[in-house]
Amino acid sequence: MRTAKQWMVSAGGWLAFCLGWLGVFLPGLPTTIFWIIAALAFLRTNRRMYERIVSNRRFGPGIKLFVEMGQISLIGKRVSIGAMLICASLGALALPSVWVKLSVVAAAIAGSAWVASLPTPKPLPKPGDRA
Repeated sequence: MRTAKQWMVSAGGWLAFCLGWLGVFLPGLPTTIFWIIAALAFLRTNRRMYERIVSNRRFGPGIKLFVEMGQISLIGKRVSIGAMLICASLGALALPSVWVKLSVVAAAIAGSAWVASLPTPKPLPKPGDRA
């Protein structure tokens, strides 16, 4: 028998998964962050869906690296930080209120600093390299 908490976590996972799926088709709506949230929820409630997410050819390896190791690849960091700063800049240009503009930019800077602070996996040695 599942508890109410398990049902809520599972429902949140499904919501995040669906939003991530929409992000595959809608520009500006992120996929990876929603699927990370879904993977974290499904890791506790639906192992089959977790495995389905992390086996995705395009997004799975990065999601698995983040969920299981707490790391982001260097390319993932660059894309994430770049997307945050571009979207925040565009949003700040479109917003009328100065305090809202500053809040959006501050949130993007804080998010970028957090992503930059996460560990990056060490590159695998190339064949023939000495240890």
